[in-house]
Amino acid sequence: MLTKKVLSFLLLAVVLLPLSAYVPAENYLSGYPEQLKQRFFSGECPEMYTVNGDKVSSILPDGTIMKDLAQKAEVLDYAFSQSLSSFCPYPQSMKDLTDQEKYLAVFNMAQAISSIEGVTYRSHSSGYKEETLFSEACLLSNPDKKNSKVADPVSDSVPERQSFYAYLKDSRFGGNVYKIDYYCYDNEIFLEITNYKAMKYMGFKCVEKGNLHLYLDACLTEEGVIISGLAVVYNQKPEVNVLVTTVDLPTAFLKRVASLKDWFFTHIVNYGN
Repeated sequence: MLTKKVLSFLLLAVVLLPLSAYVPAENYLSGYPEQLKQRFFSGECPEMYTVNGDKVSSILPDGTIMKDLAQKAEVLDYAFSQSLSSFCPYPQSMKDLTDQEKYLAVFNMAQAISSIEGVTYRSHSSGYKEETLFSEACLLSNPDKKNSKVADPVSDSVPERQSFYAYLKDSRFGGNVYKIDYYCYDNEIFLEITNYKAMKYMGFKCVEKGNLHLYLDACLTEEGVIISGLAVVYNQKPEVNVLVTTVDLPTAFLKRVASLKDWFFTHIVNYGN
C-alpha cells in the first residue's frame, strides 16, 4: 500500500512531466520514399497539386489535422487543393527549451500576423523576380472596419482554440480580410485562414466569400518543426479568365501558402535574435 508521502511524491512527478515527449520527425513521414525523405531533411520542399492528379495528403505529416483535412479535400468533386511540406531544425537558441517552452514560442510566432507585411515571392509574370507579396498586414478588432487595427498578441499559455480577423494587402488580389482560426493540440499548431469577403483580381470577382482556405501547420518533433501548407478552393474552377488574362488559381494560392511557410520558417530560425 502506498503511503500518503509516496503517493504525494508520485502525483507531483506526474504533474511535472511534460504532456507528451516529442518524437523523431521521421515518425511522421511513412508515405515518403527513402530518397525523398533524405532530400526533405536536406531542405527540399515537396509540392503536390490535385489538378495534376496528385494525392496532396501524401507529403503531409501523419496523424495531423492537416493530413486528415487534405485527405478529405482531395476527393471532392468541385474543388482543388495544393500542398507543400518542409522541415526546420531547431536553431541553437531553442535547443535548451523544454517541449512546452518550444510549443509556446512557436505559437507566439504564429500570432505575429503584422510581421507578414513585406513577405516576398517569386513572380512568374515578372520573370521569377522576387516581389513583395503582402504590402500590409495587421489584425483587426472588427472585420468590417479596416481602421480597427490591433497589436499582435503575445501569450503566456497556449489555448486549444482561438480566432482573429486579419487584413492582408496582396500584390495580385488586393486588400482582403481573412478569418484566422488556431487549433492547438498536443504537438501541433494548426491555422485555418479563410477569406471573409469575395476576392477580386483586377476588379473582377474570382473567389466567393468563404471558398478559399489556406492552412498552415506546425508539427513539433524531437529535432525540429515540420511546417506544412495546404490551399483548398471550393466551388471554383482552377482557372479564371479576366479580360485577356487567365488566372491560374492553384499556382497563385500555393505561392501564397509557400510564402507563409517561409515567413514561419524564418521566425523559427531567427528565434531569440
